[in-house]
Amino acid sequence: MKKLYSLLFVIPTLLFTQHVSSAPQAGKVFKDWVTMCQTIPNTKQKHCHIAQTASDKKTNKAVLHTMVGNLVGQTTPVAIFIIPKLISPKTKLQLIFGKDFSITFKVQSCDKKSKSCHAGVPLDKRILAAFKKGKVSFFTYKQGKKNVKIPISLMGLSSGLAALPKR
Repeated sequence: MKKLYSLLFVIPTLLFTQHVSSAPQAGKVFKDWVTMCQTIPNTKQKHCHIAQTASDKKTNKAVLHTMVGNLVGQTTPVAIFIIPKLISPKTKLQLIFGKDFSITFKVQSCDKKSKSCHAGVPLDKRILAAFKKGKVSFFTYKQGKKNVKIPISLMGLSSGLAALPKR
């Protein structure tokens, strides 16, 4: 699994894959999620996932990019989070689904050049059910003494995932 994540963050969006003939239309909107697809250079494979970006209401700058889809050769979907600023690699991240369920995970890599940090979570049945059942989840972390809490809309996630071809 560690090897999977090290590969995952080299080029996060290229690791979600579907075949060209069965890929959904790029840009198709599923409420608060949009399909993103790329053709991999020197191949005929199209890589697709659903995504959304949360922005700061005051500055309109992106504060979190969330992507959900299947990794190459995997049947369990994965959620990838890109925080567009540098935070401590030891930072604990949390995804909260209401009062009864949350998961904790860590930053997996940071890139000084792009000034971003990355994390990923395999969506096992329990997590996937929480994603599909809810209307909003919260991505939280502590930066210095400040608690950061970013809402992730779950509206359209189920239909967006269903539109991605099954692996």
